[in-house]
Amino acid sequence: MPKPISIKLISISLLIGFFFYSCSSSKTATTNSKAGVVITFDDYFVNEWKEADTKLSKYNWKVTFCVSNFEKLTTSDISNLKALQNKGHEIAGHGFLHLNAKEFTKKNNKQHYLTVEIFPLIEAFKKEGIEIKSFAYPFGAKTQTLDYELQKHFKIIRGTAKGGKKVADNSNFYNGTRLANGIGIDSNYEHFSLNYITKVLNYAKKHNKIVVFYGHKPVEKATKEYEVELKTVEIICQFVVSNQMKFYTLRELNSLKK
Repeated sequence: MPKPISIKLISISLLIGFFFYSCSSSKTATTNSKAGVVITFDDYFVNEWKEADTKLSKYNWKVTFCVSNFEKLTTSDISNLKALQNKGHEIAGHGFLHLNAKEFTKKNNKQHYLTVEIFPLIEAFKKEGIEIKSFAYPFGAKTQTLDYELQKHFKIIRGTAKGGKKVADNSNFYNGTRLANGIGIDSNYEHFSLNYITKVLNYAKKHNKIVVFYGHKPVEKATKEYEVELKTVEIICQFVVSNQMKFYTLRELNSLKK
């Protein structure tokens, strides 16, 4: 018995809908984000960063080095930063003077902040042939006004956020905008433990997320603030490789924004 016309139309509609959904899903899978990590290091520990790269390059990692205090950099530091960039890592900004942006702009206007902290940083690196396209706030100190202003000069802006007890509530997973937050992996942070970092990585893998990490000075054994142990970074690298995840730079997040 022939199907009623209405049923035929419904069947055809479902098939068409399924076809476009399949195409759309396929497109999303190929052009959208793959689960992974953004590893960032802040300040100007260039020698330690170079040593870390020597030990961890076997994982084909990509890192973003957020550099501050340009005037403290030596000729050797600049040369090493260029070499790191040539290997596929990103050189990003972390302030010309490493100012607390939130506190500074309470007493000074935003233009003064840009004049002493941002423009000199961009120009100094430009003279060295390094283009700065990402920025990380020193101390994670930020304001909505500065977020807006800095997006005129950088593709991605990184702040910081503490790791919460419930990993799913963390704001350290990339959200598809030009504003990202990193979770600290220095050994002195209150939330830090290898077990917790592994939970964060597992969540990223399971839910196809990109998690942003930040540390400062990579060392064999952390004894001071702002030190991240190399074994911590290596565990992250091993997890990424063994689970077919991806290493991203901050700059690369810009191509994934919604």
